[in-house]
Amino acid sequence: MIRVVALRKAALAGAAGALAWEAVVRGLILAGIPLFDIVRGLGTLVSPDGPALVWWPVGMAAHMAVGVAWALFYAYFFWARFDWPPPLQGLAVSLLPATLALLIVGPQLELMHSQAAIVTLTPSLLLPDLSAGHLGGLLLGHAIFGLTIGALYTRPVGYPADRPPPVRMHPPRRSSPPRSARRGDSRSFIFATGIECSYPTIEGGRWRRDQMRGTGHYERWSQDFELAREIGVTHLRYGPPLHLMFTAPGQYNWDLADEPMADLRDHGPEPIVDLCHFGVPGWLGNFQNADLPQALGEYAAAFAQRYPWVRFYTPVNEMYVCARMSALDGVWNEQLKDDKAFLTAAFNLAGSSARMTEAILRHRPDAIFVNSESSEFCQPCCPDERIEAIAAFENERRFLPLDLIFAHPVCDPMLAKLREHGMEDDYRRFLAREVPRRTILGLDYYEWNERLVDNDGRGRALGELFGWYVIANQYHERYRRTMMHTETNRLDASDGPRWLWRQWHNVQLLRGAGAPLVGFTWYSLTDQIDWAIGLGKPLGGVDPVGLFDLNRDPRAVGLSYKHLIDMHRDQPGFGECPALAELVD
Repeated sequence: MIRVVALRKAALAGAAGALAWEAVVRGLILAGIPLFDIVRGLGTLVSPDGPALVWWPVGMAAHMAVGVAWALFYAYFFWARFDWPPPLQGLAVSLLPATLALLIVGPQLELMHSQAAIVTLTPSLLLPDLSAGHLGGLLLGHAIFGLTIGALYTRPVGYPADRPPPVRMHPPRRSSPPRSARRGDSRSFIFATGIECSYPTIEGGRWRRDQMRGTGHYERWSQDFELAREIGVTHLRYGPPLHLMFTAPGQYNWDLADEPMADLRDHGPEPIVDLCHFGVPGWLGNFQNADLPQALGEYAAAFAQRYPWVRFYTPVNEMYVCARMSALDGVWNEQLKDDKAFLTAAFNLAGSSARMTEAILRHRPDAIFVNSESSEFCQPCCPDERIEAIAAFENERRFLPLDLIFAHPVCDPMLAKLREHGMEDDYRRFLAREVPRRTILGLDYYEWNERLVDNDGRGRALGELFGWYVIANQYHERYRRTMMHTETNRLDASDGPRWLWRQWHNVQLLRGAGAPLVGFTWYSLTDQIDWAIGLGKPLGGVDPVGLFDLNRDPRAVGLSYKHLIDMHRDQPGFGECPALAELVD
């Protein structure tokens, strides 16, 4: 497993582990308990007969250096391999250096401290000294070291939600002028990728999962844009960090967006701006906050006024997924697990999307809205009425946020649920809403989007059973809107090219069936972090799903996507896409 390592945190944990070892063992030695003294053994190699003021700093420095090296080994190769409490993980890995110390370091120190000009190898020098003091000192010291690094090296990615680190968009470092994207006509088929920009909180709202920081985008944004141009995409899904930019009512830190947005304006690709992507600023709390629509509407208006040239927007990304993960599955943000909380989050998210749309239209009347949502489907495992009813309700629940923003009637069981929780009047207000004409239904698809409702009533990932064509057609039949394939990727990098072409053929199949489909997206440009576990824990695991890895080297799927785009961009129906031309005009 490739992982992101917090080098500074690991080094500090290793140094602290060595200090903790020395503090405990030195205290016991001073109390008269004869334990193996690793610091004295290392320090007196340099000053055999010197006072403690000489050998102790030397020995301690060497001891801490070794501790840092082992902590880095732990961070790179052992951390989070097992689902154990972090101190136990550290304790487990300490068995390795303890064994090496017992079999190698101890005997080697005895050899180096030997006063004989020529040392005759004897069993006593080749085998460990198993005296109680020797064994006890080594095992106790390593146990203290392991427990310490395990306790201190945690959460290598993310940061405290109430204390975000200083972030600035590093200026571009270019050896040559930036290339410009091969811009198609405004009516041409959209080939897109995206910068993964999720920023939900976990651990009761205390820890922020900032994907742009974790993947290095803040430092390497100009390089990332160049890579997108190199692939040949026409559009880039891009979400300036709402949680860092919207600092208070009426206050915005535009420094985090001005230069990147200017670069996209001048050189492309054309951005599809994600304004809210799974999280909100700390001062707004979470998605249970009824003030969200008004606040996010204010932010959208300010953004559209600041960047009047932007035409494509995703006001709120994947409303259903956000509401479910935050208020039904209890993983992000408010971390609740009940129907009332889910409905509250769904209505606040849909209300925010509607308010943001209206605010943008006041400044850009011809704006185009890509309402990106996860294309979900649940299949009952067996002919059991209870299981079939659960699957049927989940297949209606997936539509709720889209039903609200598209003013589409909900089914009778969902209406009953809204009445139960006193939300029917709010629902009726959404039904009276006029949906803007220039609206695209964006549908995302991953192998876990299809779930099997097992006999315990829980949904389990089913893999690709029906595929995007079948599921997307269900959404098309319901809403009859212009559509776009807005996300897909594959966790198995070796299978990425096959998955890419499979999803592309699904797109072609749906277009061939007459659906007004205007674009396709591989998401994202670079690898992501901890999405295999839904961002639920800050472990730092790298998901190899990008067109490029985190070193910005191309993956096989990146080369395949470039080939796909080059092959199709000027073909009939792609050079000019009738469905998009109808929206643009």
